[in-house]
Amino acid sequence: MMRKERKSVLRYFGRVTRDLYAIMPWEVSGVILLELLEAAAGFLQVSAAAGFFDAAGRWLEGGADRNLVFRRAGLFVVAMGLPMLCRLLVEALQNLPMFLKHHRLIHRLHGRVASVPLIRLEEPEFHNEVWRAKMSVYNFGLVNYFFGFIDLLPLLVRFLGTVWVIAAFHVSFIPLALLSVLPSILVRFRYQRERYSMKRAQTPLERRKDYLWQVLTGRSLAKELRTMGTEKYIREKWALARDQVMDETLAFERKNGNRVLRGDLFKFFGVGASIGLSIWFAHRGLISLGQFAACIAAFGSLQSMAESVMNQLAWQKGRADFAGDYYDFFDNEAEEEEGENYPGLQDRIEARDVSFCYPGSGKEALSGVSFAIRKGERVVIVGENGSGKTTLSKVMAGIYRPENGLVLYDGKDAFSYDKDSFYKSFSVIQQNFVKYQFTVRENIGISRPAQIHNDERLLKSARDAGIEGTVRRAGGLDAQLGREFDGVELSGGEWQKLAIARGLNKDADVIILDEPTSALDPLVEYDILVKFLDMTRGKTSVIISHRIGLGRFADRIIVMKDGRVAQTGTHDELLAMGGEYGRMWHEQAKWYQ
Repeated sequence: MMRKERKSVLRYFGRVTRDLYAIMPWEVSGVILLELLEAAAGFLQVSAAAGFFDAAGRWLEGGADRNLVFRRAGLFVVAMGLPMLCRLLVEALQNLPMFLKHHRLIHRLHGRVASVPLIRLEEPEFHNEVWRAKMSVYNFGLVNYFFGFIDLLPLLVRFLGTVWVIAAFHVSFIPLALLSVLPSILVRFRYQRERYSMKRAQTPLERRKDYLWQVLTGRSLAKELRTMGTEKYIREKWALARDQVMDETLAFERKNGNRVLRGDLFKFFGVGASIGLSIWFAHRGLISLGQFAACIAAFGSLQSMAESVMNQLAWQKGRADFAGDYYDFFDNEAEEEEGENYPGLQDRIEARDVSFCYPGSGKEALSGVSFAIRKGERVVIVGENGSGKTTLSKVMAGIYRPENGLVLYDGKDAFSYDKDSFYKSFSVIQQNFVKYQFTVRENIGISRPAQIHNDERLLKSARDAGIEGTVRRAGGLDAQLGREFDGVELSGGEWQKLAIARGLNKDADVIILDEPTSALDPLVEYDILVKFLDMTRGKTSVIISHRIGLGRFADRIIVMKDGRVAQTGTHDELLAMGGEYGRMWHEQAKWYQ
């Protein structure tokens, strides 16, 4: 896996700021004001602490008024309490209204994923990028990145205030404090850089772990896991992936812990040096005995503040990398280009020397495919498994862009049209159809949401697909389907008929069915397909099928072999011609003789 280019910690700050202000302007403004107030309180806190310690020391030596000590003590208490109050209010804003609105960033990510060219879904690296972007936003990475800089304001103010206070004792304490925490700071920057690299490298393994968990817990695979006795094997694979992630993480944290320990030891030596320096200054009369304690306290505070500021910057570097996973996905994944409105098929669909190869495959799924389908023609595409017929249907429907050649609709490239308007003219019924755990009404009507309450239309689609009786037995259009939510479970064939009803309900100009009746018995299949051919009279329909007998009812047949068009013609023409269609016909006929 290629390593991500290192980028500035501020690279995404402007974009994050614009996005957060767009979805939660009042909350962001409120948090910034509170942080500024906390920063001012932080400066007061440092100054009040120094004044209180100095007054207390002089009072113990008999050189200060007791009332002055009490006033300084009161100011010190207020200065300590004000930042705590600001922090509570900030957390209240962040934990409630801000994170409630955070879902808009997630919706934006979902929208971009849905708009990328579908061929990207065939690429493993695309899924790695989606996973990293998803984890960035799901873990509030953008919000934490933005407010990490806002949280830095009070830290910087306290740091500068501490520098000002300790400089009043002696400037030599400042470089000593900074040098003593330098190793610890470098360790934390290195930790953030290496942690991001580790998490990035673990993305495929995390995805595999998540997939294996879904296999183990998903209802659709439970029967096979139990009956085949493979549950233990899958569980062990999941545990192996889980343990590998945990072992890598623990080894990394252990290694970093050793580095932190060495850095803290160096910081401890710095404290010892500051005590020795304070004793030497007190001995020489450069500071009073009352200032001695304040000097030691101020040094420790400066040391702590320097480490806190740099530690926050180190965390911001890590947060920038993870925020970058979100924005880099948007930068790298171009949306499909908008085109002109599609007016609907007027004359013909034509493929001209079309070739297509799936990402990562060295073999072309389609090679030099050419044909034409006239408007209103009912075409069946047949061929053995792997012949390219399903890929051809996806290229025809504009789902995949061909690498070479063109798919033309009335002489214009299919990819020159606006996709939303183009897909409205299509109804595609896939072999791997979706079993929506919704009501019957939603399962059928989702293909045309504006008509989802048109009972007459929905029942007609159910009747045409041969599932009207099933709808009635389930309890009507508003009956819940699927056991996931305590609904009525259907058989595989009934689910497939429901998918066909969904496709018919769309009432599109062009209908593509990919193995639409593979889960049905031959008699039911015959009945549905005859009805389908009657219903699509006058429409353009393309049926992908491995059952070659369907070709008898088609206007024309396209025979695919090894990614090419082997033959084209009517059933009678192709039988008379012999060749691939005749061979397939006679091979399948043996099963019915």
